[in-house]
Amino acid sequence: MNVTNKVNLCKVVEKVNNFLLPTSSRSQCLPFYVGNGQVGILRPHVVLLLQEHPEIFSVSNTAVHLNNKYATCEERTKVMKEFLESVREAGKLNEALKGWRNEFYSIRHSMSEPVLFKMERSACSPFGVVTYGCHINGYTYKNGEMMMWVAKRSSTKQTYPNLLDQFVAGGLTSGLGFRECAEKECQEEASVPEIHLRNLKSTGTVSFVHEDERGVQPEVEFIFDLKLPEDFVPVNADGEVQEFKLYPVSELPGMIVQASFKPNSAAIVLDFLIRHNIINPDNEPSYCYLVEMLHYPVQTFFKKFPTES
Repeated sequence: MNVTNKVNLCKVVEKVNNFLLPTSSRSQCLPFYVGNGQVGILRPHVVLLLQEHPEIFSVSNTAVHLNNKYATCEERTKVMKEFLESVREAGKLNEALKGWRNEFYSIRHSMSEPVLFKMERSACSPFGVVTYGCHINGYTYKNGEMMMWVAKRSSTKQTYPNLLDQFVAGGLTSGLGFRECAEKECQEEASVPEIHLRNLKSTGTVSFVHEDERGVQPEVEFIFDLKLPEDFVPVNADGEVQEFKLYPVSELPGMIVQASFKPNSAAIVLDFLIRHNIINPDNEPSYCYLVEMLHYPVQTFFKKFPTES
């Protein structure tokens, strides 16, 4: 398959990494620190909001720090929860907090370090903290041809309603392991029987820095491939999916460049196509660029922001 003659796949990685482009708000943002390390990226309107609360945040021209008097995970979690609830009640940060989920994400300096505090999921974008999730590619073969299951999101989803999506995906809620999260989402979103989950295979990560109306989202997705029997038909159990459709993988490059596909899921489908040699160095001139942009080092990116002396 000559991918290049069909689609410009650079659109996929540039859409999901749009915060890295010159048109983003990147040059106007400030780093957000907890202790001695950066945990987030703040846009100007969020900085102004935090400036109104000097008892919680210390704001300078170069950075914003959570007050060091909040020294434990429990203290930080409590003050951030109270602050965000007051912001939500006041009708601020509406683009993000309208998707309030009462679901907590663990915030760290890096994945290998202890949890600094826990934060309401919908508030992660305004604070630009790194979030983690699990995406599962469900695939099978029909008459020798590789096929992939694609979901269409519910019209009532808080984010990206009605868009095409991964077979199964979910954010890493605080307290869950990665495989535990993947299995849970497979059962809730697609009613995958436990016997099929034995085929669930961890295949690495995809990472990027995205910006939208809610804020900045440095994101690391842990990817799983799940080979399913030819006769398996997914059934949604939690109301988050309108329908599932099975597509030949040869059609996916043309689908993932469309606005109808959720940006981060499009990038993860692209990663699948590269790993399974559907897209390779001989049929895609931008192969190296695509691979690099699918694995953007978000922690290194944090280090590029100025620090206070």
